[in-house]
Amino acid sequence: MIHKISAEPRVSEKSARLPTLAGIFYPSEAEGLKAALARFFDATVTSVSNPKGILVPHAGYLYSGPAAAVSYSRITPDFDGTFVLIGTSHQGYTNSVSDIDWETPIGIVKADTEFAAAVNLPLDNTAFRRQENSLETQMPFIACRFPQAKITAILMGDQSPQGAASVAAAVLCAVEKTGRNIIVVASGDGSHYVPAKKAETDDLTCLAALKNLDVNAFYDALYAIQPSMCGYGCLAATAEIGKALGASETRVLTYTTSGDASGDYESVVGYASAEVI
Repeated sequence: MIHKISAEPRVSEKSARLPTLAGIFYPSEAEGLKAALARFFDATVTSVSNPKGILVPHAGYLYSGPAAAVSYSRITPDFDGTFVLIGTSHQGYTNSVSDIDWETPIGIVKADTEFAAAVNLPLDNTAFRRQENSLETQMPFIACRFPQAKITAILMGDQSPQGAASVAAAVLCAVEKTGRNIIVVASGDGSHYVPAKKAETDDLTCLAALKNLDVNAFYDALYAIQPSMCGYGCLAATAEIGKALGASETRVLTYTTSGDASGDYESVVGYASAEVI
C-alpha cells in the first residue's frame, strides 16, 4: 500500500517568526548566545536612565554587539511595557507593522497584538518573515534582558521626512488608543565602507544635529553630508515620538566602527548607540 507523504508543516499567519540569521549574525546555540550577551552587558559601564527611545545598531554581534548593549543598558531590566522596534527595510518593503511573535535561540519574544492593531500602518506579516537584520538582531537582546516586555515591530521602507512623520504619527496614535508604556528602538547603522575617520566625523555630525530633537535640522545635515547611513528615518521617527512623549534631547552614548573588531580602519561601518531622553 502506498502511503501519501505528509507535506511539511506550513507556517500559519500567526506562527512565530523563525530566526534566519542565527549562526550568521549571532550564535545559534542558546548557551553561546547567552554567554555573548552576558559579555556585552558585563563590559558596559552605564546607568539606567529609562529613555523614551534608543538607537541600536544591527550588524553582526562581533562588530556591533557591544554598542547595542550600551543602549539597552539604559533601560531597567524589569521593563514590562512594549518595545516599538522600527527597522529599516533592506528588502525594500513599504512602511508596515507586524503582530507576530519572534523566536530566538533563547526564547520567544511576544508580540503586543493589541498595540500592533492600533498602529495605523498596513499589517504585513509576510514581509517580516523575510531575512531582515535590522529587526532580528534586536530580538535576542530583548529576550535576554527584558523577559517581561512585549514588542511591536515596524518596517520602514520610506526613510524620507514624510515617511518618518507617518510612522511617528501612527505610533503616537496607538499610544493614545492603548495607553501603553512604550520605549522605541530605532535600528540603524552608521556610514558604510568609508575610512573610520570619515565615518565618525560624518555620523556624529548628523547625530549632533538631532541633539534637540530637531528632525528638520537632522535631515538638513543628512542632505548636506550625504553619509551612507542606514536607518536614519527610523531614528527621525523615534525622535518625533520621543519629543511628543516628553523627551528633550538625543544623547550619543558611544561610537564604534567595525575596524575596532577587524583591525581594518580603511573601510568600516559605523555603530552609534544613543538615547532619546
